[in-house]
Amino acid sequence: MPTLPPVPPNISEIAAPLLLGVIWNWSLFGALVVQFYVYSYNFPGDKRLIKLLVYSVFLLETLQTALSGADIYYWFVSGFGNMDHLASPYASAFDVPIIGAAVSVAVQFFFAYRIWVLGGREFWWICAIIYMVSLPLMYQPPGLSHGHCRPRPLTQAQQWGGESM
Repeated sequence: MPTLPPVPPNISEIAAPLLLGVIWNWSLFGALVVQFYVYSYNFPGDKRLIKLLVYSVFLLETLQTALSGADIYYWFVSGFGNMDHLASPYASAFDVPIIGAAVSVAVQFFFAYRIWVLGGREFWWICAIIYMVSLPLMYQPPGLSHGHCRPRPLTQAQQWGGESM
């Protein structure tokens, strides 16, 4: 049986953000489920395009939350005590930057559309600013994900905060 890397003394600084982040994600997902139910119940007559957006965002957030559950299982259950598992991004390389950015861009574009509809043509410049600020979000996640999946090799001491890079 291969030997596992030793557990560093600052393990709580490494593991706590991962665990607390996923717990927070699951808590916010509960709030999203309630919002989704309230929307579905109270606005059955909305346009199909708006319903498609709401259902798509809910589906993507459900997928992202399930993948974060898979991350936690990989890091803390199947990889318990294995620091190599804890150092691996597993599914978070996909679920955080890619799905998060897709949802963010869709919601921001929808907000810009609502400003356009409710404010009329006099607020066109606010919509243009929102679109210009939101567009780079579509191109940033693949780069983040690529960098997250292929980190440069680190020594064990660098990886766990013992040496500076």
